[in-house]
Amino acid sequence: MTIHTRTALGRVSAYLRARMGLQSGQMRLAPFTLTFDAASAEPSRNYATPDDGAALDASAVAALIASFESRQRTPRLEYIGELAPAVLPCLLSAGFMAEPPLSLMTCTRTSLAADGDLAGVEWLLAEREADLHAAAYVQNAAYGVAETTETDVERLSLLVDQGGAVALARACGSKSALGAGLYSPPLDGVTEIAAIGVHADARGRGVGGAVAALLAEHALVQGVEFPFLMTSRENEDRVYGKAGFSRFGELLGVMR
Repeated sequence: MTIHTRTALGRVSAYLRARMGLQSGQMRLAPFTLTFDAASAEPSRNYATPDDGAALDASAVAALIASFESRQRTPRLEYIGELAPAVLPCLLSAGFMAEPPLSLMTCTRTSLAADGDLAGVEWLLAEREADLHAAAYVQNAAYGVAETTETDVERLSLLVDQGGAVALARACGSKSALGAGLYSPPLDGVTEIAAIGVHADARGRGVGGAVAALLAEHALVQGVEFPFLMTSRENEDRVYGKAGFSRFGELLGVMR
């Protein structure tokens, strides 16, 4: 691991823990930071992150499991495995299973290459309730969530209030949402570009990569030093690679 890569991974790891601290369901259970969503049992909204360099024993893992189960949540962790290599063996011995790792990708203003001038597509940063609802709807549809609720809209509204941004792609001359994404509130010059979803009828047109590039460019103009995103499949790596992002590490998910 190069010094540059380790620095990048360390910044992302610190950002992920700091962002958890902004959430109302955050708590500390050394050597873990945990976050719980009272409105959703989705594992992606309820997880723990170990400290960099953390060492575990059976009692720490048992306390972690009990904390999740007392809230009727599935025990799950998200973290950068390279920064806490002693954690995974201990979790596996306690019945956890590793998920396929997510690629971590970043960009610079000069590397961004996606073309936002797509035929029949208009772009906006969503702030009004109707636009935030449209963004939440297309995001949920893309990730297989059947219903868009007021809680989804409130979550996006809070993100904007805290300094993040929500991008929405629409069909020109209509209110039909084609794609959406967001970047979370920047902390210490770092932000995550996330929740990029494209309507099934708009896939293959470059909307996803353009949403990511639009968000990255906006964040960089606002003074963000290090935007990053996570991808779950090789074809996503290619999509965002074409948009100007490059891979610098992995995020590990582990669930019991």
